[in-house]
Amino acid sequence: MNVLPLALTPKRILLIGAGHAAAQKARAILQSDCALGVIAQAERDPFFAENRARLAEFRLERFDFQYAKGWDILVNATGDAALSRTLWEARKTQGYWLNCVDQPEFCDFYFSATVRDHDLCVSVSSGGTSPRYAQRIRDLIAAVLPRKSAAFYRALTAARTQKKAGMAANETNVPGKVFLIGCGPGSRDNLTLRALSLLPFLEVALIDALADPEIVALLPPDCRRVDVSKRKGKTAFTQEEINARLLAFARQGLRVGRLKGGDPMLFGRVFEEAAFLLEHGIVPEIVNGVSSFLAGCRAGGIPPTLRAVSTGALVVSAHLKEARFNEDWIPLLNTLPYTVIVLMAWSFAARIRESARRHGVPLTTPAAFVAHIDRPEQTTVLGTLDQLEAMAAQCATPAILIIGEAVAHARQLPHTGRRVTLA
Repeated sequence: MNVLPLALTPKRILLIGAGHAAAQKARAILQSDCALGVIAQAERDPFFAENRARLAEFRLERFDFQYAKGWDILVNATGDAALSRTLWEARKTQGYWLNCVDQPEFCDFYFSATVRDHDLCVSVSSGGTSPRYAQRIRDLIAAVLPRKSAAFYRALTAARTQKKAGMAANETNVPGKVFLIGCGPGSRDNLTLRALSLLPFLEVALIDALADPEIVALLPPDCRRVDVSKRKGKTAFTQEEINARLLAFARQGLRVGRLKGGDPMLFGRVFEEAAFLLEHGIVPEIVNGVSSFLAGCRAGGIPPTLRAVSTGALVVSAHLKEARFNEDWIPLLNTLPYTVIVLMAWSFAARIRESARRHGVPLTTPAAFVAHIDRPEQTTVLGTLDQLEAMAAQCATPAILIIGEAVAHARQLPHTGRRVTLA
């Protein structure tokens, strides 16, 4: 049945019955501004005694049509099919809408499974087919809605008011908000619930190259998208220009998202952007994402810590400012019993091998590239430091490099995507 969802303005509702099913309906109705009356032959659920002061009327009597006068909606929660039929046949002459619990054939409308947060109300209905399924979907939606968002909705109301008044956004004192959001690598499954809850509310998004199209597609259709990708050797905007744009959009009273791959706290330039905004009176919110080093180890089936093999994990970047090569970490391969995870290492494969050779690191040390993490083209290439160039040729950036004895145990764990092992 293709029902028409409606949001009712407050009505006067008479609930027939005071058992468990009636209490469920009463709880839903009392979340609104509707006036609720109850008539029942017996009070079987303690909810009604506990909430008597919230009821417009309460009668312990057998239902009679004289009690239906003055009510806009009747809800029969007694389970009495004969009463439901009688109410159904009389509803047009008596002038009320009718809902009979678990009897869809006697319903002018259905109750939806609802989640509320201040002025936001999200309702899910199965058209009377499966209320439990509707409730399950409602619960999933509730899990990703922003929490404690009264100030957020006040800002939305103010923005709508200014738009109706024909004012430019920067003519008001409504502050904007900047979210520095980690999008994880690849699949949207690597978004945190907080990140997932924010994306539909963004008005502007400054998007990195590593933010997957699957995640960008979650933005609302009217969200302005700005590509600020920083690819090796190619920069759409300088960091200073990105900072200035974040500030300019925030000063217009907009909700701004800075979408980054992985986790913004790890080689994500979050300090530069957050410090700049704070200096100019904008307090950003930093939203974690799953780091590529964690997702890559899991996807490649490589445990970065392993009892009696690797007592820790060291995360470094092979890429410094202006595309310079970082080799400060390479001597540590001789001294630390750790797994080393190297971000932005793919294009430096030959230089890493040569630096390892110069520092006396055994070139037989196990290594792995995990590329395009959690994307359909994901590839894991297993080999040794001596084979880094050949390994890089088997995959493509973006990729992480994992070095250490723990890599040798990769064949014992499940992995995802394509796996190549060099002889």
